[in-house]
Amino acid sequence: MNVIFYSAPEVSQGEKLQRVIDVLVPKDDVETFRTMPSLLHRLHQPLSEAVVFVFLISSRQELLELVEYQEWLRDRRLILVLPDDDLETVSRGHALRPRFVTYAESDFIDISAVLGKMLGIAALQSSSPASTKGPDIPGKRSLI
Repeated sequence: MNVIFYSAPEVSQGEKLQRVIDVLVPKDDVETFRTMPSLLHRLHQPLSEAVVFVFLISSRQELLELVEYQEWLRDRRLILVLPDDDLETVSRGHALRPRFVTYAESDFIDISAVLGKMLGIAALQSSSPASTKGPDIPGKRSLI
């Protein structure tokens, strides 16, 4: 399971959120982006189904830029950290159809729980049913 994490370098909460992610996900499975152009470039590349996005948005302007690319995030697992709880910011953030929304002043405990759950669900969905099925023996089920 891969995580694509975005946080602009000037955002003080970015390192804190990075540590939360690092506790849950091996470093080799995390792609970190510190600029919007680099993130948008990555979104244009093929993505596996087993990806969770975690975006720490620093400003409304940054959010508006990301909303322009909402079609690349459609039906994806997205955790969105908004810069404030202003009605317009929240409304724009929901245009990305995130699975979870929180705010930059959060302690990120909620993100830890949500991300852990998403990672568990994705791991179950990506496992192949053929790998858990044993030989067909009438009246018996095998998990080998």
